[in-house]
Amino acid sequence: MKTKVYVSLNGVVKEAVGSQPKDALLFAPSVKSISQVIKEQREARSKNSKFIKERLAEAFHR
Repeated sequence: MKTKVYVSLNGVVKEAVGSQPKDALLFAPSVKSISQVIKEQREARSKNSKFIKERLAEAFHR
């Protein structure tokens, strides 16, 4: 299955074909479901929160 890439330039969105200008914004739809994306975001937020708490605890115990 081929994923289409889209380009946004000057407020106009169209399918990207060939080379694009340097100031164009290229994007493609995600192959992940919304539930997968939410799950990954929650896991990342939890991991980052744990990391921050560990670093703060380490900094205040010195």
